[in-house]
Amino acid sequence: MTVEGRKRRGITIALVISLGINLIVAGTLAGAMLRDEGHPVRLRVTPDLRAAISALPKTDRDRVRDALREAMPNERGDRVERLRSEQLFASAIRAQPMDRQTIETIFASRADDGERLRLAAVDVLLDTLETMPQDNRIAFLERMRQSGARARSDNTPSGESRPADRAPRD
Repeated sequence: MTVEGRKRRGITIALVISLGINLIVAGTLAGAMLRDEGHPVRLRVTPDLRAAISALPKTDRDRVRDALREAMPNERGDRVERLRSEQLFASAIRAQPMDRQTIETIFASRADDGERLRLAAVDVLLDTLETMPQDNRIAFLERMRQSGARARSDNTPSGESRPADRAPRD
């Protein structure tokens, strides 16, 4: 056998071995992705709170919404406080030198209010999920997965805010 023939045979063997290794790796990866270890629904990312609430059935979404309304401060007191904050903010901006501490306090207060409302929403959502039977929780996960896939395929923010059990608008 000539040197040229040996090189060709060596390259052929190397290519066959490389192909075999690639097929083993691809098969392993595909098997890992397709294997179901008792988890019928897989989400690509941890969902945000709005998406989780939107994936609830309508009656549970209504219950969460009502609980959040109860958790919010009364409208009249909230309106008075908002007006007071606006006035303080405007005064702090106009002051010479600007009153940075007052502005920081106003923003911190707004953040605290938002965080309290978010925590109330999380509590109500978890209470709702805790009372659901396992089959309903799995259906909830499936709606979240479908909603996420639909939002990715729409590539629009409006897909994320649409409740998962409501048909997309045409």
